[in-house]
Amino acid sequence: MLDLLDTRFHDAFACPTCHGPLTAAADGLGCPVCQRDYTAAAGYVDFAPEIRMKQGLGPFYMQDPLHITRYEPATRDAFLDVMGENWGRDLTPELEDDYLRANLGPADGLVLDLACGSGRWTRTLMRHLGGTRVVGLDLSIAMIDVIRAELPDLCVVRGTALQLPFADGSLGAVNCSNALQLLPDPRSVLREAARCLRPGGLFTAFTFRRADRPAYRYFQRRHERTFNVRAFATTELVTWLTAAGLELVDLRTPAGMLLLTARRTA
Repeated sequence: MLDLLDTRFHDAFACPTCHGPLTAAADGLGCPVCQRDYTAAAGYVDFAPEIRMKQGLGPFYMQDPLHITRYEPATRDAFLDVMGENWGRDLTPELEDDYLRANLGPADGLVLDLACGSGRWTRTLMRHLGGTRVVGLDLSIAMIDVIRAELPDLCVVRGTALQLPFADGSLGAVNCSNALQLLPDPRSVLREAARCLRPGGLFTAFTFRRADRPAYRYFQRRHERTFNVRAFATTELVTWLTAAGLELVDLRTPAGMLLLTARRTA
């Protein structure tokens, strides 16, 4: 893991706390500026050693090893049906992959799969862009264990979306698929992604749109409370993107879902 950081991504990684450069240490990486250490005892660098996932059924599922095996084949589809009104299969895995391939095709440089989970979209990015350009980041240790077993050549680290371990302007693209609704303070997540993107860099996301019909919004709210997630108003997300320095270039709203692409302005 440390060899991967040194040879392929050394210039991109930075201290998530002060954004200073990192140096090799006996058991991981260290920041000579703020004196923080980030160990790699488990085989990957942990850039968030003191941070745990938030409470709620959704975050619990994302860190439960027994449930993770059911996430892709069962739970995810059921969640899309209820939260995203995807009963008519307006969005399929094939359409999701097509969207990423079409909108991240022009991306240049290092690509971060933010909140990569077990690797559902990471695999698509690696096949389309090449595995040597893709980095995965997640906060769930259980998810990281799965993705490391299934994608042994992937550079993956543990970290929080609120303090990304990358230098300013070091990334060519950031993808955040089916995760923004789960992350704490999504507005700050967008600002942090924008900080790490180079001018012209691309940001793609898939998340959930707040239901227009009051009756369906009732069911959405029940899931939001139970799973500790949230749906977004389209105008809300666009406003946050603009404030972060991200210019919206594509927006699609199949059923109750949102697919978007934005470009980092100069």
